[in-house]
Amino acid sequence: MGKTYKFDRYVQEAKAEPFVLDAGDVEIVIQPPDGETVLEIEQCGSTRVMLELMCGDQFDAVYELVRSQPASVLRDLSLDMARHFSIAPDQAPPGGLRASSRR
Repeated sequence: MGKTYKFDRYVQEAKAEPFVLDAGDVEIVIQPPDGETVLEIEQCGSTRVMLELMCGDQFDAVYELVRSQPASVLRDLSLDMARHFSIAPDQAPPGGLRASSRR
């Protein structure tokens, strides 16, 4: 029989650091997504939905920052967030191959 893997080890070694965005006069703290949210992010085909899923309850604050900036600001921020949360960077904008089933 092969090696046995302990689920508890994965939980203990989990990286759960928030993404802290210094926006000048305010810091926006984005909590790490859970497993279900990561699966949704990797399936979504919409940059907006992906950003909503990654930002959670901080989406409105982040959206206000990026909405009138050049597109590269949104792209670079989304990629940095995806890397920080260990979401496959190739899944960050424009997202996965299919639309999320929950939206």
